[in-house]
Amino acid sequence: MICAKCKGNLVCGRCKLLESINVAYLPVKNKIEDPTPPSIFIGRIGYPKVFAGPLVVFSGNPELYDNPSSWSGRVEDVLRMRMNVARGVKRVDVKRFDEYVLKIQEIAAAKKYFDVEADVKKVVKKPLFDEIVNPAGVSARIENLKLAENPKLPGVVEKLWYDEVKANEAVYKLFERGFPTHYIQRVFSAGILGVEKKLVPTRWSITAVHDILGEKIKEEIKDFDEINDVSLFFYEHFGNRFVVILYPSSYHFQLVEVWIEESFWSPERTWIGVDSESRGKKKKYSELSGGYYAARLPVLEYLKEKRRQAGVIVVREITPEYKFPLGVWVVEEGIRKAMKTKPLKFETLHESLSYAEKLTLNKDWRKLIFKQTSLDRFLRSS
Repeated sequence: MICAKCKGNLVCGRCKLLESINVAYLPVKNKIEDPTPPSIFIGRIGYPKVFAGPLVVFSGNPELYDNPSSWSGRVEDVLRMRMNVARGVKRVDVKRFDEYVLKIQEIAAAKKYFDVEADVKKVVKKPLFDEIVNPAGVSARIENLKLAENPKLPGVVEKLWYDEVKANEAVYKLFERGFPTHYIQRVFSAGILGVEKKLVPTRWSITAVHDILGEKIKEEIKDFDEINDVSLFFYEHFGNRFVVILYPSSYHFQLVEVWIEESFWSPERTWIGVDSESRGKKKKYSELSGGYYAARLPVLEYLKEKRRQAGVIVVREITPEYKFPLGVWVVEEGIRKAMKTKPLKFETLHESLSYAEKLTLNKDWRKLIFKQTSLDRFLRSS
């Protein structure tokens, strides 16, 4: 299995790349008496019996630690910050909502940070690194979890918690109310939304929310007018380059992912992957993993705001500067920021692709785009 394709999904068993990471982290003492951002972690190993609990912060502004849209600087800066976060966890059944799980749910839905307390039984000195989930420091097995105060919850979330509203509808309602995706993913993971409520592993909840929102917006924009010209957006952060091209067409989305040699998931050679979709619901899980859905959502948000539909090409190039996996927020926030820049305008798609080549280290990605039949027709008519 190619590492850049697997991305730590344990297809080959234990991941040698993840196990090779050696970073400094803050130790956990016998008792936790620290703030939660607020945030939680729900594991996936052993499902439906998983480790779950609060994230706690040892120093700095707690709210900053769970708000990816405000993170900036270098890969090492984010890593250093997130190694100050510990996971306090306990084995739970995803369908059994006892007093401990109720406290986790209250933490997940809280408006702002507050202190939590717990006794530490055991510390697992293994930081969390994952291509989808945000990195975190050590894991501590805890008991006797206590909340220092009764957290305040948004009224709409409290209502959805007790109403019989389908999870998809609840997710979109929160999105329409302006809640950021990282908050929606948190309450989704905590089993607060939906009719048949259960805890959802953090990794799964992130992609699920991206997919739910993306498919819903696709339905909304399918009757909008097509855009009139070709636009190119560009943004770069944390060793990731994002090129987004919109061209006149009914909705079509294509993501090309280029892992440059010596980037984290492709240490020995450059790897290029591609996936795409049209107006219908995407049926198969993308071979590009959660990054596909994270890349799609900000572009769809842009089209929804402009009340237009378009053909979309996204090129994500990952350079050797991306030394550690930071989570798909890198993709979501990178493309969201790209869509807020002033786009370059082109007469034809061919011209925009030629310009895009100048923005990337690797040029082979363009060969994959030419294989797309619908795009070939557009290119010939340009």
